[in-house]
Amino acid sequence: MVKKQRKQPSVRVAQKRQRARGEILAAARAILNESGPESVTLASVAGQLGMTKQSLYHYFSSKEALARDLVTTLLDEECESLLQAVNKRKAGKEVLGTVIQAFYSHYVDNLDAFRTVYCQSQLYSSSVRALDETTLREEIHPRTRHLFDVLEDRLARPGANKAERRRARQLAFTAWTSALGLMTMLSVAAANDDPIAHSEKALVKTLANAFDGAAGLAP
Repeated sequence: MVKKQRKQPSVRVAQKRQRARGEILAAARAILNESGPESVTLASVAGQLGMTKQSLYHYFSSKEALARDLVTTLLDEECESLLQAVNKRKAGKEVLGTVIQAFYSHYVDNLDAFRTVYCQSQLYSSSVRALDETTLREEIHPRTRHLFDVLEDRLARPGANKAERRRARQLAFTAWTSALGLMTMLSVAAANDDPIAHSEKALVKTLANAFDGAAGLAP
């Protein structure tokens, strides 16, 4: 007996579905901005859109599934923001400092977006987490890999050998994680209403200068 092949949705149906998912993610983002990550649930998003919770299951199977797409959307915005800032610089000119400053600028007024992307273990304490292994491998890693591919190219001198390119990539990764660490401290301080003793801008500048110096690019 020949098994019937499942009929593929038409382009029009696929586009309609994509638009609906986009509207749902926009509603989730609005709730995130207004009330924080914990408030982004299927029920709250459905209420924002005037839909039933059951209707959302046609597009997202669970809160975690919605969170996965929200995280990748926010990460796309971060990567685009960093790359736009870096591309305004000449290759090799203060690239690492620019990454740090752009990371800070992107998240400083939107700490809830930062927490959504980077604090999943705190947001999801159950065994089912938004950033499962498949999401990390297929959605997150390609995005961050592209970011570091670009940064490596911008840092490495023309004709650089493998060791030099590896060092450039390691410096880019370390600069990015340092910016992430600083933003984590600021996020914790804000959550506890306990501001850090140093000026945020001074800390960002210190990090930027340190990494530009490490790359041999400080003026």
